[in-house]
Amino acid sequence: MEAALIDRRLTTLILIYLWGALVEDITIFAISWIAPQVWFHLFHNSTGGALEIALLRRSGGQWLAFALGQALTLWLWRRRPEWLAVAAGIRLSDLFTDLSYLIAAPSLTLFGRMLFPIFPILNLVGVVIFLKAYQQAVSGRSNHV
Repeated sequence: MEAALIDRRLTTLILIYLWGALVEDITIFAISWIAPQVWFHLFHNSTGGALEIALLRRSGGQWLAFALGQALTLWLWRRRPEWLAVAAGIRLSDLFTDLSYLIAAPSLTLFGRMLFPIFPILNLVGVVIFLKAYQQAVSGRSNHV
């Protein structure tokens, strides 16, 4: 199958975004399972109870799934541009989990209050990048068939 026809600047943004999101999701997955107390200290200045740790680890499972989807997208998107739409869906779902956490968290440290509002914006940027690239790939293929 021929490679997706996406302009170079957008290709660069795809790669930067996917690698950055992959590193972030693997890191927060690892923290959620290996050192959940780090999460609660950094973002809530608390230790987190058993239920909070269980819910954080549940989120960790979701972050691992996001990482897997993004790794597959990195590997496949040039030949299978529909993976860009998959990555857009991943980022869109994370946008809503980030907003929910920001609204529902009873307390955040200064670090958390500065960081968490940025995540939904970054996720929205990712959605736009991936959908724009998918659109270019699909329209480029239809023009060259």
